[in-house]
Amino acid sequence: MKYIKHFITITKHKYYVGKFCFKCGFYKRGLLHDLSKYSKTEFCSSARYFQGNRSPIDAEKEDRGYSIAWQHHKGHNPHHWEYWIDNVGTYKNTPCKIPFEYVIEMICDWLGAGIVYSKQKVDFNKPYSEPLEYYNKCKNERIFHEDTQWLIEFYLKMIKEKGINHFCKYIKNNKGQEWASYMNLY
Repeated sequence: MKYIKHFITITKHKYYVGKFCFKCGFYKRGLLHDLSKYSKTEFCSSARYFQGNRSPIDAEKEDRGYSIAWQHHKGHNPHHWEYWIDNVGTYKNTPCKIPFEYVIEMICDWLGAGIVYSKQKVDFNKPYSEPLEYYNKCKNERIFHEDTQWLIEFYLKMIKEKGINHFCKYIKNNKGQEWASYMNLY
């Protein structure tokens, strides 16, 4: 039964993330998002630790001290900030600037996870503060390039003030300009 419930949960999450990515105009990111969760490595491990109200990865880490599913997932999905940490030759965790499309997918991922795990009904047209509150709670545990952090906070504040649909419409209408500005191309 846990395997079925886990499948339903990750599929619902993928649906929401895909929906938001599509609304932002990032169709490829919406289609490819979290496909690795259906792989044997991630699916079996996560289904074993499924609880329904939070990530099974956290439960596996608590039980084993690590998560095989997470190690696989973060290494195959560039919408996770951990994917962009570089320490080669420096012995320091140095954050790289995350490409714009993955920043948007990461925010869509956080939106989808919040909706699925909280099981709350969210009006996409109304201000939505949960993602910014969650980000602020975890912010000191994450390592972001300063430009990436600024962009994330800008968009999360936008969602808090104007809602998910406004954020998606803004990205879709301005993504070329936003991307160029973020990448310091003009």
